[in-house]
Amino acid sequence: MNWNRVSQCFAALIAMLILAGCNSDYPRGQFSGYVIGKTEDQIIAQVGKPTEVDNSDPASPVWVFKKKTFNTDDRNAVDDKTLVYMKKGPDGKLVGQDTSFL
Repeated sequence: MNWNRVSQCFAALIAMLILAGCNSDYPRGQFSGYVIGKTEDQIIAQVGKPTEVDNSDPASPVWVFKKKTFNTDDRNAVDDKTLVYMKKGPDGKLVGQDTSFL
């Protein structure tokens, strides 16, 4: 058995696994940790501005991020949209309450 060839294949496999999630920025759990319980400014500083904002309920807007997260349980499949549900806190500032991945 040619061990050099085996090690080259193994290195290529590792590189593919590492790069699989590179189409987006964050695994789902990490992204949720960065936004839940955080203020608007903290979220923007950590993950950037949302692609769009649904303000149909001004007290609970939904921030939409496109292709920002990936699912590590599904071979790093990239989520088309990640929703961050915001809600006004006691001080009147918007705070991330929950996330969903589409």
